[in-house]
Amino acid sequence: MMGILQRLASMTKAAANEMLDKIENPVMMLNHYLRDLDEEIANAEHESLKQQAHERFLLAKLNELNEQASYYEGKAEQAALEGREAEARTALEAKLLYLEQKEETQKLIHLAKQAVLDLELRVVALKEDKARLQEKRQELVARLEKTAQTSGYPSSSVHHGSTAARGFDRIEQKLMEQEAQQELARGRYGLDARQTGINEQTELRSARVDEELSRLLKKTSGQ
Repeated sequence: MMGILQRLASMTKAAANEMLDKIENPVMMLNHYLRDLDEEIANAEHESLKQQAHERFLLAKLNELNEQASYYEGKAEQAALEGREAEARTALEAKLLYLEQKEETQKLIHLAKQAVLDLELRVVALKEDKARLQEKRQELVARLEKTAQTSGYPSSSVHHGSTAARGFDRIEQKLMEQEAQQELARGRYGLDARQTGINEQTELRSARVDEELSRLLKKTSGQ
């Protein structure tokens, strides 16, 4: 029994030493970083395609909102012309609601366009970084081989700090992208803030309906 435990302990120790050797080996670390970089490039490209699709959806929605606003403007004008003031007012309220949605959608389109641009620039930067690191890897391998010839084992600490720093930068950038994506999904409109201002918005819309109705009544009366 003790023999089995000793062998297991030796195997565990050997595995741990092998893992530590890999961690301390700058070439292994750089290879791992390059693989992560390939995945990050693929994710950024995929996210860019998703944002482009989202932008197209928002543009289609914007066209629909424009059509609806025009439709209810026509209904309000016809109702005012025929003296149906209550119906004209209802149609104008619908029109203003569509215009408010249009304004919000335009803001979301702007955010989506900016997200696409940021992601495209990021892909370019990541690919440039990859090319630079691939060249750096070749240089590092050559230096390690030279070191191994003179010392009998590879150097392990020259680039450890710089590789870790790049890793931290990558994680921070990833977090920033996720936060930006969440901000885009929310459309920068908190539910609490919207609830707080709903009374003021309703009053403003009512005043605008009064203005629109007055405009239509003057137009239909020939004034």
